[in-house]
Amino acid sequence: MRRSLLTGAIALIALNAAPVMAQDASMAPEMSAEAGTAMVRVLHASPDAPAVDIYANGAEILSDVPFGTISGYLEVPAGEYQIQVFAASPEPATDGAVIDAKLTFAAGTMTTVAATNNVATIEAQVITDAPAPVADMAQVRVVHFAADAPAVDIAPDGGEPIVANLAYPTATDYLTVPAGDYDLEVRPAGTMDVALQLDPVTLAAGNSYSVFAIGSLAGGTLTAVVAVDLSSMMEPAPSPSGL
Repeated sequence: MRRSLLTGAIALIALNAAPVMAQDASMAPEMSAEAGTAMVRVLHASPDAPAVDIYANGAEILSDVPFGTISGYLEVPAGEYQIQVFAASPEPATDGAVIDAKLTFAAGTMTTVAATNNVATIEAQVITDAPAPVADMAQVRVVHFAADAPAVDIAPDGGEPIVANLAYPTATDYLTVPAGDYDLEVRPAGTMDVALQLDPVTLAAGNSYSVFAIGSLAGGTLTAVVAVDLSSMMEPAPSPSGL
């Protein structure tokens, strides 16, 4: 993977076909008191798209990003950015962007930008992250980014849903739950049929998490990506880096 052109370091997690892999808490954002900055991360959730290069305002910021990879948060100056996604190439991209969108990141916000749907109809999803971790509890939300999957229920194995009728491309609110291990399954809404069996997920006290359901039902690539959005144990952030 080629290095980013960002002045700040970018931490990437390589996720493959394993049902669930968790982002380490050390990769959660260190919230900054510095005025005029925003936190932004990127998720490749287009199941049949190749690895991609991602550009902001004409500069490559992430390269060779495969399906199922979520970046760490980048601390950037607030403002408007032209975000472009290209098929990965060793040469600088000039045309043929599969996504070309102008996005505004307001000061003090946290945002996830995801490429979703199959490559023929690839689209950008932009969701606001608003974690509020509690020291002695965990927080979790679920995001439905599997474009060809119906609305789903998320439930403990064989149990009653804790999230019902979640449709693409929406997210639940953050739920505050006791810390611990959770063994969950994803079902088409209103049924007991299991579309995706999640390996046990450990939710630690003081952390806020997002669980992204991604992939294709028809293609047999449904999977989940678990990311730490924020930890109550974070130290103050370093000086902001720019896109």
